[in-house]
Amino acid sequence: MAGGTMSGKDKKHRNNEHHHDAASNEIHEEKKELQEKIKQEEPVGDSSTNQPSDSLESGALQDQLQQKEDALQKLQEELNKKNEELTALKDLLIRRQADFENYKKRVIRMQEDDRKLAIKDMALDVITINDDLIRAIDAASNVQTVENLAEAHTSFVEGVKIISRQIEDMLKRYGVEEIESLNQPFDPEYNEAIEIDESTDVEKDTITKVYQKGFKLDKYVIRAARVKVTRPAKKPDNTSEKTEENTTASPH
Repeated sequence: MAGGTMSGKDKKHRNNEHHHDAASNEIHEEKKELQEKIKQEEPVGDSSTNQPSDSLESGALQDQLQQKEDALQKLQEELNKKNEELTALKDLLIRRQADFENYKKRVIRMQEDDRKLAIKDMALDVITINDDLIRAIDAASNVQTVENLAEAHTSFVEGVKIISRQIEDMLKRYGVEEIESLNQPFDPEYNEAIEIDESTDVEKDTITKVYQKGFKLDKYVIRAARVKVTRPAKKPDNTSEKTEENTTASPH
């Protein structure tokens, strides 16, 4: 039960309590009426003529009164039993609510731990790759002579290429894949068109150049690829030219 809202079971028990209270009040009223009748029927003087009938009538009223008392006691027992059941249900609901709150906290902690572990593993890979990048920068910075400048430049470029491949391999290990865009049909879900031209060499919108690679993780797009899209060009209508040529070529 949250925010004071009454559950269906609570409403049912509440209705049962009202029912028992109404029945109990009705029996109490009938009991009072019977007691009044018994008092009224009790002989005041010594009348031998009405004594047998009065005795019978009084006995019947006593029987009815006993029946009402028995019914009232039964109702009270049922009410006590229902109250015990309601108390047990309330205790169970409180325990279930506490269990659910603990479960939510546990799930949140697990999600946070998983996120930190994923960041930890990826951070280690990035740090390792960055070490190689720093070594390449240091090597290029320590060039002393102009003669070695071209060789240092070549080595630096090759080192950067190696580091780039290392980064892509690392991303693949974590399920991050490059979006295959070049020469593929244009899909706006995975690609962003930053240039558009037309050509008769394509039959549908096709990606003919990739300016920036795109990446995805399963069905989630991390970054859309920035591409050039080539659309089919309308073929020129040569009907009029052919008609003119036929007219020119016909004999006079």
